[in-house]
Amino acid sequence: MNEEDFSIMAKWLSTREVLEFYGDVNSPFTIQQVKQKYGPRIQGQVAVHPYIAERNGIPFGFMQHYQLAKEVQVDYGYPLVLNVQGIDQFIGNPALFNQGIGTLMVKSFLDYLMDLPTDTVVLDPEVSNPRAIRCYEKCGFVKVRKINGGKKWLMEFSNSQ
Repeated sequence: MNEEDFSIMAKWLSTREVLEFYGDVNSPFTIQQVKQKYGPRIQGQVAVHPYIAERNGIPFGFMQHYQLAKEVQVDYGYPLVLNVQGIDQFIGNPALFNQGIGTLMVKSFLDYLMDLPTDTVVLDPEVSNPRAIRCYEKCGFVKVRKINGGKKWLMEFSNSQ
């Protein structure tokens, strides 16, 4: 991701279908909010690594990874000796939903993360988002337990799977 991607991110983060599970449908992002949130990430000031996924040179999705905070890692039950990465992602164009593109995107990202090296990758889709959960299960993630008062699944992918 780079500064040239801010406008596409603002467009995606103003789309109801994206904001339904990645943000707040009542609070679409302005270009200024995108710059404030993602600018420090692309400049390396925040330890969250953002990427724009492209297909045939055309941006279609967003992904990011980050080292879990120690307290979160302990809360989730992972020993601190493990490198546990959290990921977040979405497809920005709803016309591309349900075509297997998200599965390819996540699988490719997992291949990249496992080369870092990473022991475990976690994500936390909302329980009410079966499309995402199916995608993650196709990629090899397994449900660990419900978190956030039962609103989200903690799902994991590890090298040993």
